[in-house]
Amino acid sequence: MVFVAPKLTADQGTEILCQVWAAARGRRKRFLANMSTLIANHCFRLLDHEPRINFSNSFNLALHDSTARVRYNFTIAQLHRVSIQLQLPQDNLRTPEGDVVSSVEALAMVCRRLTDPSKLFTVADGFGRSTTAYNRKLKTTIAIMYANHATLLYFARATVLKPQDDYSAAVARKGSPLRACWAFIDGTKQYIARPSARANPESSFENLQRSVYSGHPRRHCLNWQAVTAPDGLIISVYGPVEGRRHDTTMLIMSGLLEYMHKEGWFEGNVIYGDPAYEKHLIM
Repeated sequence: MVFVAPKLTADQGTEILCQVWAAARGRRKRFLANMSTLIANHCFRLLDHEPRINFSNSFNLALHDSTARVRYNFTIAQLHRVSIQLQLPQDNLRTPEGDVVSSVEALAMVCRRLTDPSKLFTVADGFGRSTTAYNRKLKTTIAIMYANHATLLYFARATVLKPQDDYSAAVARKGSPLRACWAFIDGTKQYIARPSARANPESSFENLQRSVYSGHPRRHCLNWQAVTAPDGLIISVYGPVEGRRHDTTMLIMSGLLEYMHKEGWFEGNVIYGDPAYEKHLIM
């Protein structure tokens, strides 16, 4: 069995190095020999070299439509139009750290990240950006989009206002006994790594691992709730919440049923959920 050194904080690492230096009595060769012995016995782990980014790569505004659709799900012309509809800055987008990028390229970065399941390095390398710079631009763009359209994520009312009857008819044509069902609700789990304890917990009873652990898949995860129309459009998204929460609890936390109950045009229509949800006048 090979011993693997645990991760240390900067203060812990500095303290150990000072102790090794003191044991070497200030002699450089002895200090290096002691460090070599500790590394050989896996008491220290050296960081791997960061992968090299090909900075000659860049975003190509003249990219062929077929290639752009594969990379971003949109053509370059469509990215221009979508950036306007999303109310992104029309000249350049600036991050809090001072990075500057065009709105079209920033939107392309978001689309590429959502389209390609590759590692962050692979996606960032395609734009000729470091992973940290790419991540800063990505988060800033998403923050702007969320600030402008957060209400649509909770419930896209205008999307279902007119085609609601068409949705119900489409479900009925598939043989459903429910003639007024127009959408479907379900929860999904996003698996995450096991969280470590925070340095400054809010209380002595805080246990992050227990909070996000779900006994059904036996994994640490975050829960999301979504309402989907028959044509595949996502009408509502809520989350994330702790993985230990049940779907019914998440529905109560979201306040979705109360919102739909206040909207008079939902009366007489229902959404369908699996047996984990309780029955309701509109579900």
